[in-house]
Amino acid sequence: MKTKIYYSKLLQIGLLLTFLLPFFPKGCDQKNAQVSPAKSSSIVMVDSSKQDSNSLAMKNELTVAKKSTASTNGDNNKIQSHDSVGETELSTMLSSKSQLLKVILRPNDDYTGLSVVIDGLTLLKLGSGLLFVFVLWIIALIVKMKDYNSIFNLINLIGLLFLFVSNMLGEIRLWGFWVCFIWGVAMIVYDTTILLKLRNDKTTISA
Repeated sequence: MKTKIYYSKLLQIGLLLTFLLPFFPKGCDQKNAQVSPAKSSSIVMVDSSKQDSNSLAMKNELTVAKKSTASTNGDNNKIQSHDSVGETELSTMLSSKSQLLKVILRPNDDYTGLSVVIDGLTLLKLGSGLLFVFVLWIIALIVKMKDYNSIFNLINLIGLLFLFVSNMLGEIRLWGFWVCFIWGVAMIVYDTTILLKLRNDKTTISA
């Protein structure tokens, strides 16, 4: 039985190491940034017979135009980023569909306590729920190292549920995510069988 418990601890450590695997693909913003051209498509032809002073003046004008365009694009990106953040809030999406939900969740565009709780699901959608999973499984490892009991198994199960719903409405899950999930399921099943065996042994001894 001690050998099985030792393997259980190794499985817990291996589960944490699966977080080094790729879970989600690259974001859309990064892909768009790579696709967008780095140089302007317009080409300015300068006659070599012109004087150097005219050439210098033209270069200055082009520099000013590029800076103005970059500033405008930066402002537009900030506005789009702000809008996208607002759209990801579940309370905002729900309140826009019903006047009753708006009164309950976003009265006068303020946040009620219930709306904050609902927006917590948005964190899971964005993948931040993985932070809770990782912390829970570290706590389970600490409990497992100190005292092998059913508490760590419950913590692992809660963490597995958080893992499953994380990014549920977001991007595609990669193979590393499924390795972690299957590893977690196998470990919980393995620990459950050991805990049931220990309980049956205690019942037999007490009888």
